[in-house]
Amino acid sequence: MSISKKLIIISIVVVVIISLIVFFPYIKAEYLTFRYGDEFSGLEQQTNMLEKAKFYKIISYSKDKATVFYVSDTGDLITFKKENNEWEMNEWKTIWSTSGSADGFYWPYYR
Repeated sequence: MSISKKLIIISIVVVVIISLIVFFPYIKAEYLTFRYGDEFSGLEQQTNMLEKAKFYKIISYSKDKATVFYVSDTGDLITFKKENNEWEMNEWKTIWSTSGSADGFYWPYYR
């Protein structure tokens, strides 16, 4: 095999690895949202302050704890804990806001 073919193969492998690293969190969130999304529809209303979300993505999920990113006029990361077989809000962080009152960054990035 010539050196140029080896360089092409190495370049392709590097691009594939970098792509997997960059896109894995999105793939994971899509899978978790597809699998468990119905459990978290509307639960952003437990804050008594947020508008109904335009969409949401489940970032992490276990049998007793989940982290969900809700997007409306703000991007809000809400952690839920399961108590008495119900999801209850445990922690709430506003990551970004269209009004400019919050301007943070979280990966995976959704806006």
